[in-house]
Amino acid sequence: MKRILALGGWLTVMAVLLSGCLFGLAEDLYRLPEGSPGYEDLTQRINEARNALEREYSAVVEYAQIYSGEHISTVQLQDLDGDGQRETAVTFFRVPGAERPLKIYFFTLQKDGSYRATAALEGDGAAINAVDYVSMNGEGLKEVVVSWQVSSGVYQLGVYSLDERMTHRGQSSLEGVAVPPLSSLLGTELLSTNYSEYKLLDLDEDTLTELAVVRLDPAGENSGVDLYGCTDSGLERQGTGRLSSGITSLRRVRTGYLAGELPTPALYVTGDLVDGRQVVDILAWRGGEVRNVVLDRETGMSRERLYLPEGVDLTDINGDTVLEIPHLQPLPSYGENFSDFWLTKWEQYNRYAERSLVCTTYHNVADGWYLEIPFSWGTRLTISRNDVTSGQRAVIFSLWNGTDIEPTRFLVIYKLTGVNRATRATTGDRFILWEDANTIYSAAFYSSGWDCGLDEAGVRERFHLILPSWSND
Repeated sequence: MKRILALGGWLTVMAVLLSGCLFGLAEDLYRLPEGSPGYEDLTQRINEARNALEREYSAVVEYAQIYSGEHISTVQLQDLDGDGQRETAVTFFRVPGAERPLKIYFFTLQKDGSYRATAALEGDGAAINAVDYVSMNGEGLKEVVVSWQVSSGVYQLGVYSLDERMTHRGQSSLEGVAVPPLSSLLGTELLSTNYSEYKLLDLDEDTLTELAVVRLDPAGENSGVDLYGCTDSGLERQGTGRLSSGITSLRRVRTGYLAGELPTPALYVTGDLVDGRQVVDILAWRGGEVRNVVLDRETGMSRERLYLPEGVDLTDINGDTVLEIPHLQPLPSYGENFSDFWLTKWEQYNRYAERSLVCTTYHNVADGWYLEIPFSWGTRLTISRNDVTSGQRAVIFSLWNGTDIEPTRFLVIYKLTGVNRATRATTGDRFILWEDANTIYSAAFYSSGWDCGLDEAGVRERFHLILPSWSND
């Protein structure tokens, strides 16, 4: 039964990948692509490889699951030599009971239109967490980076070169052999290491991709980031950047830039502290080494220690490729409906570790939107909610002088749902900010006697939806 299910999944993947079309009728996804070059031959080669593994290990071979990353299909077409053609099919197997149960096979398209098994990798674990294909030395074939899931929450990172096996694939002494022995196909292991997280980026700006490996010390004292890059001697560690002391877990690792006339590549590492706060470390290449540009050498901690509420995280809020760090500013409250509101000040760093304010926003995470706050609103702003009407959630912006006099309302933003939302969106002086098939956001000005500096166009320009990418790297 497992074999049937696996084959069905394989046929579905190949129908999508080899047909050259990603969209169409649902039934077409389960139909064999007609006239796809090499499809039948590739299917045969994959079946031969699987059968050979079953004979060798006396086990039913399954397709291995890939849990994360950009490449999660059981069968993937890849351009490993950078010529613009996806000439190599990559297949992932799992052999239950084998000492190294995970097997990755590479089948390369030949000049005669057939496929041949040209390389393979193997690793420990029950599944593959992620796989990447990247040129790290700038020559030959792309290197393969594999995160092997050894057990739940435990991963082993491997970097492999296929050059030795595939460079002379057209002159193989095993030509004519249906599936060469696995041992004759294994690529060269360049690196194997434990890790907590990793990222691929050109941190030192030498045009070559480096591997940044984040290590989290369970004791919280010696966490760091090791940077590996290719040299004439192979893949070597080029430096280590220190992370803040006291990190208990990683929240997120992201690539970005530091501000400047020429933005500088950087790695942003957000970790959790035991007191519930988050700490942000920013690592960049300075003076020929990896440095944490926000680390206080005396305390061993980043200067960026803050609380990040659910739904708010580091992001490039102004689209300049530099990640901004959110700092919360509680708003003054007047009565029960005005409590627990805050603004977010978004600040960014440059390569000299100087911090500057980019903008200030009010984030309504519950309703999925945020508003850029004009500087002129200053410290007199207070915010309240009114959700009494069914299908209508209102956020009211008011001015307050801090006395017992009730705040003066000047702007309200609505989230409208339900069957009569279109009518309510334009009732009275309301104007629409954004709409889709299920939701309408609209706004209205109160006659407050105060010029807030915005008109309808200004509110629309400053109104934004909170995108999924804010919480997913």
